[in-house]
Amino acid sequence: MWKKLDRFLTRSHNTGDGSSTEPDFVGHRLRCLLPCTEPVQHSPAVDVRSKCQHFRILVIGRANAGKTTLLKKVCMSVEDPEIFDPDGKKIDPNVVEGSTDRGLHDIENQLIFRSNRQFIFHDSRGFESGSMEETNKVKDFIAQRAAASTLEKQLHAIWYCLPAGDTNRPLLKADEDFFDTDIRGKVPVIAILTKFDGLATRAFQELRDNGNSRSDSQQGKEQRAEELLTTDFIEPLKSRKVPPSDYLRLADMHKDTTDCNELMEKTAEALTDDTLRLLFVSVQQNNVDLSMKYAVRR
Repeated sequence: MWKKLDRFLTRSHNTGDGSSTEPDFVGHRLRCLLPCTEPVQHSPAVDVRSKCQHFRILVIGRANAGKTTLLKKVCMSVEDPEIFDPDGKKIDPNVVEGSTDRGLHDIENQLIFRSNRQFIFHDSRGFESGSMEETNKVKDFIAQRAAASTLEKQLHAIWYCLPAGDTNRPLLKADEDFFDTDIRGKVPVIAILTKFDGLATRAFQELRDNGNSRSDSQQGKEQRAEELLTTDFIEPLKSRKVPPSDYLRLADMHKDTTDCNELMEKTAEALTDDTLRLLFVSVQQNNVDLSMKYAVRR
């Protein structure tokens, strides 16, 4: 078992140009917990990183869905990501910010955090505009990545962010269209219902408007928010032709005390390819228990 775990934990941090590496901090922490009972024998044949150096995720969602906050939490970063074009050339973030308002945001651009360069994110924006043009761009991007000849270039997972606090328009036409179209193949889609704390605030106000006391409303807001989450988001998503692979809600992601462990767990569970699952678990740095779970399972 220890040999398998060490093989799983052995990984290098690619700097983006392939010029340097550094030890994995999760792997180091785990090794400190392991007994040194037998020598480690590395096997290139089972080395996940010989097949793929990065885990590639498409992040879909409205501008107010808290995507940037989520990605910073995932990569344990306080800095914004660096932006690279499809050829790996770094892009001035000011140029990208300026182009976003003009509708020139490029889904092909790669977002990489210096704190964890093994994740590559692609950001799709503009679904809230109601235009099918952005939806079609996403469909084309997914199709092109599915046709890529190497695992490195393919899309590995989709995180679909919906702001749960926005109950005035839970699902847009573009959202419904996406989950009615079978375009993603085996790529898992995790529906991330962000800003649940905002939904709880709405639930509190609803209870107060219905004549409940402040104390009773405070006590019952979580349960009512869960009910709203189910009726306004989860049930409508489940009714689509191609529903998400899994669902989760997130709250207070701007606070230091919150984490994204559940997102890591659900993404790992949704991956059907063992190689990709091991790659994902080794890349993520948030959940040590998850690393142990899949290393031992192997």
